[in-house]
Amino acid sequence: MLVRILAFTGVTLFYLIYLLKGLLLRKQGITVNLLGKDVKNEQYFEIVLKIMTGVGGVLQFLAPILFEINRTVWVYLGLGLIFAGVVLFYIAVRAMGLNWRAGYNEKQRTELVTTGIYRFSRNPAFVAFDFLYLGLAVTFPNILVIAVAMTAFILFDRQIRGEETYLVSTFGESYRQYQAKVRRYL
Repeated sequence: MLVRILAFTGVTLFYLIYLLKGLLLRKQGITVNLLGKDVKNEQYFEIVLKIMTGVGGVLQFLAPILFEINRTVWVYLGLGLIFAGVVLFYIAVRAMGLNWRAGYNEKQRTELVTTGIYRFSRNPAFVAFDFLYLGLAVTFPNILVIAVAMTAFILFDRQIRGEETYLVSTFGESYRQYQAKVRRYL
């Protein structure tokens, strides 16, 4: 029972950070969720990503209720990944300040953030999502949870590559220099 409570708590904290950051930015007049909005060639992909992350989020809340717990020592790794994802996500969105978005839009300009956690990873918020998905897949090793996690990894990677194209076109040489110094993930 404790494993279920801890996993549910981790998922809840993760999405509370996501929602609270979104609300704080909305109060500043900033649209946070840009997935599938005003994007030329990537619009359909971003709509699929938006649906998949919504389904994934619901599944993440249901996994501790519906699925069997991993009864091996690996369950501790799973819980550790969930909470590492929570902490990393908090650090990442905090470091982004007013520049944090889900998706990208040429009409909504941001600043390039290369400090804090972004000195070590160009995409720590996505790494945090990956940790969350992977942690749940290890904690509740069900084919549905694993399939959603694997699909999310692939979709997030494609989203990141699209964002990098946008960032190169927006920030030019300064982003290229950043890419040369800092890894995409870890």
